[in-house]
Amino acid sequence: MRLVRLQSEVDFDGWRRAARALIAEGTAPEDVEWTIGVAPSLLAADAQHVEASEAASFTVPGAFLTLAQRALLHRSAARFALLYRLLRRLRDERRLMSVASDPDVGAARGMAKAVSHEIHKIHAFVRFREIATDEGPAYIAWFEPEHHTLEAAAPFFVRRFSTMRWSILSPRVSAHWDLRRLEFAPGADRTAAPRGDALETLWRTYYASIFNPARLKTQSMRSHMPRKYWKNLPEAGLIDTLVAQAPR
Repeated sequence: MRLVRLQSEVDFDGWRRAARALIAEGTAPEDVEWTIGVAPSLLAADAQHVEASEAASFTVPGAFLTLAQRALLHRSAARFALLYRLLRRLRDERRLMSVASDPDVGAARGMAKAVSHEIHKIHAFVRFREIATDEGPAYIAWFEPEHHTLEAAAPFFVRRFSTMRWSILSPRVSAHWDLRRLEFAPGADRTAAPRGDALETLWRTYYASIFNPARLKTQSMRSHMPRKYWKNLPEAGLIDTLVAQAPR
């Protein structure tokens, strides 16, 4: 049995180096245990640690690398083994990624799709609240991703809010921008984020003014703005009233 300890939940480079070493050894997917950091091994007594080195080099389709980088951010603990199994099969099945009916390909694509969907939701539904600091105003947001997506989503906010000092807090990891550098730190508790600020009244006024009852499609709205995100949206408290008043 071979044991791989990755540095973090999103350690794609570590996974790739370890996978190459395992393939060079000829290790079967069922003979590998993947774990994170100092998390205990289920089979520690029998497992031999794999040094994640550049032990082997071979080419794989670019489509696989793109898929693997995204699918690795999924919350499923099985993702590392699934991607290693796909990588190993690609040595002999060069056209594997084009076989949409393959169960492994389908599972990896499903993971990648869920991750991409959540990154889009982070971009859409993060709401910053202003706080006062010794260095001037800073902006704090709270978000609870289902997957390991904050690191991938954060650069969007650097581009969009480059002149603001901001933080996005989540249970696993937090992102901080200080006008010069994007850094990631350990996760935080919900109580570390402010519940509201003076701008929320303005935001709710704006949302109410752009709400168009003539174009209301509640099913579509709830599909694009699921209720699970409402608790972090200042405008969410208006939605039920606006929907109820729309027929008038």
